[in-house]
Amino acid sequence: MRITDITAHTVRTKYKGPWQHDRRFYVKNDVQANTIIVIHTEGKITGIGEATHSPGLYGETPGSTVGALELVRPYIIGQPALNRNAVLNIVDRVMPLGNLAFISALDQALLDIAGKAYGLPVVDLLGGRAHESLPTHINPPTNEHFMSCLENFLKEGYRVFKIKMSGDTPYDLNMISSALKTVDETVTLSLDANQGWNVPQTLAIAARIEADPYYRDNVILEQPVHASDFEGMAQVRRGTKLKLMADDCIRTVADLARLIKLEAADIVSIKISRCGGIRKCQQMVAMAEAANMLYIIDEINEMRVANTAVAHLALSTRSPLYTGTTCHRLLQDDIVLEGGVQIENGQAIVSNEPGLGIGRVDLNLQNI
Repeated sequence: MRITDITAHTVRTKYKGPWQHDRRFYVKNDVQANTIIVIHTEGKITGIGEATHSPGLYGETPGSTVGALELVRPYIIGQPALNRNAVLNIVDRVMPLGNLAFISALDQALLDIAGKAYGLPVVDLLGGRAHESLPTHINPPTNEHFMSCLENFLKEGYRVFKIKMSGDTPYDLNMISSALKTVDETVTLSLDANQGWNVPQTLAIAARIEADPYYRDNVILEQPVHASDFEGMAQVRRGTKLKLMADDCIRTVADLARLIKLEAADIVSIKISRCGGIRKCQQMVAMAEAANMLYIIDEINEMRVANTAVAHLALSTRSPLYTGTTCHRLLQDDIVLEGGVQIENGQAIVSNEPGLGIGRVDLNLQNI
């Protein structure tokens, strides 16, 4: 069964009202535009994957994804669809750097084809279920809707929250204090600064958080300093008792090797859309586990296709702290009309349907 064609379909939808005009530090558009990659085969089986874009953080756009597809298409058409490693090795030779969102979508689609061909869910192709479900985080909006959304999510069963920092320190500290007063020790709060602070600022803010009367050992400090500043991350780790998570700075296995060598974080966030797909993320999981480093399997601006792939990977790994599979819930529309990851009581679950377990999708979604 060989690959006969690869097509790209860019879909767009707005974020729900509370997440529009979010005050987070990095600029996020109110419209999310991702590109669905469909691999066609002579066996009539198709595979689907999603290239997730975050232009402000990683520079990739629908245009760059379509351009990457046009670059690699001549080298991939005619290749055996079930030889995922051979196809991805070709892609690595054609474009060894960059276009990681596109490579992730291609990897997802190849796994979707293999699962359908063998009658197995992707989680089984990755070694089987290590977990039936995993806690997933969700993002309350960084604005006046923060507390009402946080309280509603708690009622829905969520126990992990990614809280985006605004860069306005008094505002952020007030938001953190309000959250600490509301949650108990079973709840994890990941404070995601998205590179918005420098080292002295981070240490000062961390000290204020540690001094909060409601502070418990359930607060994570996520990527406070610039992604290039590994030494600064190490300095922050030595200067606070908050667990420190590396996020935006990890795009390649070499980045993770450097992080481990410098002992620059307690936790690493591993994202299929930022790191070049599931194959690369499996390498990173093995590295983190070998170094006794904590890790999460995370999302970034995903719709349900990529969120489903994230869930399959997370459920196959040995010991993630939690996962991130809910960004599609913050969007007005869902391109997946049938199947895909489900969230129950704050837990991510995937079915035993073949491949990614995704049925009908709306490849023409343009709600802008």
